[in-house]
Amino acid sequence: MKKSIAISILGGLMAAAPVMAANYDLYVTGSTAFRPNVFAACSKIFDGGAPTDSNKGTSAAPTSGDNQWTMVGTCTGLGVTSGSDTLTIHALFTGSVQGISSMANKDQLVFFASGTRNTTTLVTNTASIAFSDVYSKPALYHLPTDGSFAEDDVAVQPMAFFRSTGTGDLQGLNNITVQQLYTLLAPGVAPLSYLNGNINDHGTNVYLVHRTLDSGTRVTTLQESKFVGTIKIRYYDPTSDSFINATTNRGPAQFGPGYVGGSDLRAALQTPTAGGQSIGYLSFADGRSVTGVNWQNMLAYNGAYPISNWTPGSSWTATTNDFSPVTTGKYSFWATEELDHPATSAEWNTFLAAGQNLSFSQLNAIIGRMEATYTGSPLNGSIDYEIELSKTISPYATAVRLNDMQVTRQSVGGVIAPN
Repeated sequence: MKKSIAISILGGLMAAAPVMAANYDLYVTGSTAFRPNVFAACSKIFDGGAPTDSNKGTSAAPTSGDNQWTMVGTCTGLGVTSGSDTLTIHALFTGSVQGISSMANKDQLVFFASGTRNTTTLVTNTASIAFSDVYSKPALYHLPTDGSFAEDDVAVQPMAFFRSTGTGDLQGLNNITVQQLYTLLAPGVAPLSYLNGNINDHGTNVYLVHRTLDSGTRVTTLQESKFVGTIKIRYYDPTSDSFINATTNRGPAQFGPGYVGGSDLRAALQTPTAGGQSIGYLSFADGRSVTGVNWQNMLAYNGAYPISNWTPGSSWTATTNDFSPVTTGKYSFWATEELDHPATSAEWNTFLAAGQNLSFSQLNAIIGRMEATYTGSPLNGSIDYEIELSKTISPYATAVRLNDMQVTRQSVGGVIAPN
């Protein structure tokens, strides 16, 4: 009898014990150019279309332009959480090729640990998924082709060339051709007369500024031009008001010299003096503010702009960005945005062993919503839906929905053909 009573009491105590809520983590990395679209989708994937809190290590709320942030909330609508369990999304945008490496090599990255505002605690972990402006085949790192990883198309990323803002005759240049690009790549410099046809500008040099090897925009530029060989990298030196050979790395050594991130290259283009006359390549999103106004210093490529009805040197004031030159194949400087992720439960198990805590079904539920195609009804958490919404919200769409494309290509810089 005493034994039965003891067991009954113990059972009652155990039943009364509170059940602790679980937290699940999604770690996101990759493309800096595509981060505004990822931010928008992640913000709305939570129940109610918003996280309960978000953090970038300060008292201010994260924005779509931040490279590092964390969001937390419930996600019962997708079956990712239940009850009071939470999902925390940790983001660290390091570049497309670094994103590919994070999948292929399970790189240890440093994220904000908490979604609570103004919390600076960090956590080191592998990434769960990565976004890349390019397929991995022409990049520095490659994903296996045995089916263990997927590279899923989620959008089209337009890119463009921009001239620097400094004084000088370069300000009259409005176009660059693929032949001129090819000629510029190896030496990294050419007379302005080669670009504008004015023999009086033969003594003025124009430099091509580059991103580091981990840039999807750089990979796309080289593939678009069909260039094979070594390119010359230079940095602008404000002391001498000139470009000098790059002898140091601005980022991790394995990615070589070059400007790190679109904002770093954009700053190089914002040189106010004649000695800094240069041309650089940026995603359409990153190039918007080279001059502080909408895409003012954008160059045509092979005589076409990525948006229609563009006036050279203008500040774009339309109520949307019409990407019909991209969608119809008239403009070719673009790449397909990829969502890279483990594609089998066996591969995901290796990520679980490396610190992940989502089940394979939870991971697929999140990826499935991010990749879902908008068909007319609100679809919170879908990248495609967020691009559609951005068409009428300033600064307007900077990426293109796959369903809007009338053409396609099978490789980075490859032949463009009808769908």
